[in-house]
Amino acid sequence: MRPIHIGLTDPGDGTQRPRQLDVPSPRRAADTDKGNLAGAFWMIGAGLCFALMTALIRPAAQELHTFQLVFLRNLIGLLLLVPWLARDVDLRVWRSPNRYLHVARATLFTLAMWCWFTGIPLLPIVDAVALNFTAPIFVTCLAALILAERVRARRWSAVAAGFIGVLVVLRPGFVEIGPGQLLILADALLWAGAIILVRIMARKEPAQTIVCYMFLLVLPLSFIPALLVWSWPSTTGWLLVIGLAVISTAGHLCATQALVRAEVSSVMQYDYLRLLWFALIGWVAFGEVPDKWTLLGAAVIAGAALYILRREVKLTETV
Repeated sequence: MRPIHIGLTDPGDGTQRPRQLDVPSPRRAADTDKGNLAGAFWMIGAGLCFALMTALIRPAAQELHTFQLVFLRNLIGLLLLVPWLARDVDLRVWRSPNRYLHVARATLFTLAMWCWFTGIPLLPIVDAVALNFTAPIFVTCLAALILAERVRARRWSAVAAGFIGVLVVLRPGFVEIGPGQLLILADALLWAGAIILVRIMARKEPAQTIVCYMFLLVLPLSFIPALLVWSWPSTTGWLLVIGLAVISTAGHLCATQALVRAEVSSVMQYDYLRLLWFALIGWVAFGEVPDKWTLLGAAVIAGAALYILRREVKLTETV
């Protein structure tokens, strides 16, 4: 940032000094724009990866139980990430005063994965991603209830709009609400709860500690139920599970790169292009054509979530 002098100000000691206004320098602004553009491409890539991963859940779920799918996805994903994690991890990251919170967060994350993997085969893919967009809306509600965060009228209005969008997608009274829709909404709510726990832990712990405990705990939590339903996958089953894990891990790495390279408010809007990828894959792979109500509801939910995101970023910048 370079200072620009705009007139004089009295600092309170009887003297007058130039008043400075910080504005982005041309070079810094250009770097920010370049980073935001790169972040946009990374986030678009992340959305495509998550759509492809979700498409693979359906054929994989025909052969393997959800518990086993979730465990194998976590195991293979961890094996893929070990070299990347070990490169920068210091043993001090394991020192945590919040071990119970880490267990709670890993439990919520595992439950959310079970809901997602179980719900995806039960309803059209576009319906699933539309309902999954409610996660930021649930985060706002939980932040007000649990963290006592001050949520003003504008964000509550966006929350209300988001839930109206959910009703448009579900159309209760006109269309039967099945277990698939309820599981996807449960996934969004559980994911929101995990985010709230991350916010609490992030007050006292570095991100590395949160990530490391996540990988340490999710694997045994998903392994125990998998043992109860274990059956060895066929060659096709292994290929599906490995592909699912690789693509999912690539999606998380792409999303991480997007958030590292660009401003959150700039790149998160591209996350909602997932709706396009899910719609295309649902149409090409499964012959699913989303109806107008699903698309309208998804637009309302996404718009509400984007508004909440922008308000939170704006409030953070003013603190």
